[in-house]
Amino acid sequence: FQAEDGIRDAQESRGLGDVYKRQQEAKLRLIVAAREFARDTLGLDVGRSFSRYHDTGGEPVMYSLTACRPDRLAPKTWWFPIAGTVDSLVFFSEAEASARASELAAAGYDTYVFGTDAYSTLGWFPDPVHSRALNRSDGSLAETVFHECAHNTVFAPGQPAFNESLATFVGRLGARLFFEQRGEEGGQIVAELERDYADQQRITAWVLELIGTLTQYYAQDLTYEEKVSGREAVFQAARDRFLAEVQPLLNNPRYAWWAEIPTNNAFVLVHRRYNLDLAVFAETYERCGGDMRAFLDTLRAAAARPDAFAYLRSLGGSP
Repeated sequence: FQAEDGIRDAQESRGLGDVYKRQQEAKLRLIVAAREFARDTLGLDVGRSFSRYHDTGGEPVMYSLTACRPDRLAPKTWWFPIAGTVDSLVFFSEAEASARASELAAAGYDTYVFGTDAYSTLGWFPDPVHSRALNRSDGSLAETVFHECAHNTVFAPGQPAFNESLATFVGRLGARLFFEQRGEEGGQIVAELERDYADQQRITAWVLELIGTLTQYYAQDLTYEEKVSGREAVFQAARDRFLAEVQPLLNNPRYAWWAEIPTNNAFVLVHRRYNLDLAVFAETYERCGGDMRAFLDTLRAAAARPDAFAYLRSLGGSP
């Protein structure tokens, strides 16, 4: 495992305290173990992912840009070889991402840019461990490894929501299974993850309800100007409902910022992209009897279809 280079870097980092260096080394060793588990137990294609270390200087490694019409939930799309049609662009420079977002905003789009500390090139390149990712909790860090390796393993060209939601499901499933076999400490991390996933499920249900309400709102016989000027009331009603019905049920106060989401179609579509129909993946996994290899084979078969989600639903007899 060549991320031993990263472990040595963490050990030799100048100006860092011994405790911090030991923490960084422990994170890197956790990635080693998660990578091996992904390959040997889950059957994921790890390729050369997480086999190198990259010091990002504390900055995100890349920036993702999504754009959407303000009067409808219709994201702007782009086409690329291999990836097919996508609904986001990625940049390795924040300035470039911001400049492109400004161009799209000037053209009348809602835009949303966020930084990230991990990505997958679908196994084409040795995607490294980026130093900023080591700031994550152990549970989140292992989940990230499984999420990105899922992209290496199953990919449906032109179906970004399927790809990202699949990786979300596999990342969470892999994290649960990984820590369940790591003793009492692992059991504590699983309990933490379950509380966090419960929060995320409540938030996702709320976001999807907002998307449904927005879809109905934009379908009305209104002018462009009327739709754009009136949508703030829809977003504000959702914020109020979050405060009254969702936030009191959350385990972690760090999600309180959702009560202040922007009036921005691109923002809500980003969340949907990563959390669409997760129950379909859960049903498919159960139908495979918890056999990860059979599950991945089924996902590959779905990815080869024009509508991967529809294929999975058809297996269970869902409409």
